[in-house]
Amino acid sequence: MAKQKTILLLTGGGLAPALNATLYGAILAARKYHWRILGGVSGWISLAQNGRIVDLTKLDISSLKNHGGDFLRSSRTNPFKVQNGLELIREKIAKYKIDGIMAIGGDDTLKAAAKLYQQEKIPIIGLPKTVDNDLPQTYFCPGFPSAAYNTAQLTAETKEDSAYTLSRVFIIETYGAQSGFLTASAALGGADIVIPPEWKFNLKDILKIIKQKYEANGNYCVIALSKEARIKGIKGLLDTQFDGFGNKRQEFISLNLKKKIENNLGLSVRIIIPMNFVQSGMPIKLDWDLGEKLGQAGIKLIKQNQFGKIPVIIRKNGKFTIRTVSLNNLKGREKLDTSLFNRATMLPTKKYFDYLKTILGNTKFIDRKYLKLQQKIAKK
Repeated sequence: MAKQKTILLLTGGGLAPALNATLYGAILAARKYHWRILGGVSGWISLAQNGRIVDLTKLDISSLKNHGGDFLRSSRTNPFKVQNGLELIREKIAKYKIDGIMAIGGDDTLKAAAKLYQQEKIPIIGLPKTVDNDLPQTYFCPGFPSAAYNTAQLTAETKEDSAYTLSRVFIIETYGAQSGFLTASAALGGADIVIPPEWKFNLKDILKIIKQKYEANGNYCVIALSKEARIKGIKGLLDTQFDGFGNKRQEFISLNLKKKIENNLGLSVRIIIPMNFVQSGMPIKLDWDLGEKLGQAGIKLIKQNQFGKIPVIIRKNGKFTIRTVSLNNLKGREKLDTSLFNRATMLPTKKYFDYLKTILGNTKFIDRKYLKLQQKIAKK
């Protein structure tokens, strides 16, 4: 009889709508082998600090089927930056007799996992997630489809209702630290201008396009702006502290852009900063299904003692499936390039929309019939 394993599941980094789905898939798969299943509360804190480890083996997880979010909680703790962190990790692995660790996260979490495996020989695998959609090797990152859907829907409702009715410019400030995939998804909901973080833009060019779009629409428009956008002449606020991985985030750049639009164009401007809202709620079906399958795939890797690996999503013959790569392969970040984004028009290209279509299908966020009605009124 195969040895019964004890495994630890943890999540790190920001919220993504597919986290509970991934945990659900992993827990159910592990139960089939009658393993002992532990949960690390708040990510690396559970191992590298005096955090909590809870027994999930017999816990009723049926309610996860109805929720997004992350029932194990998360944090941006870097185990290599915690004093005596590595020593604590080894002590807890010995104390709980842990045979394998599954770390679910984005770039920072997975880099830490790879380093723990390579340098410390910790038995660990990774699973991908992030709404930024910036991990290499995977066709999309779990959590991005739902966040993109939510962003597009929010944009469409804002444009059709608030912006049109009140003849206003709306700025929607989105996530996107270094990659603009999520910001660009607002264009599917009718955003007139998209400002991703990949390039530095000129304020004069932005104001010119805003004026053109505002007048062409019939005196209203919507701007999707990455919180980490770089615009010559304006800046956002900087966080006062670095996180455990040395990241210092910019935010509220929309406040200064609002002032520039009002002062230079004399338009009425309002701001929406949804942030965690687009990460919250029940994930769309694709996110849930692939998240659950990735959780199952992760358990299979642990069963086979395939540590230092990560299952990722690929698209083959029009269908999504899963393959395994080394954690070492997840280096660098996926970003928008000029094949996906037109810097002159400040909108995604057809190639980007085609990519998004493979994920979200033919979902229509803009009611074209209602839009035509609005245009007849607005342009009278």
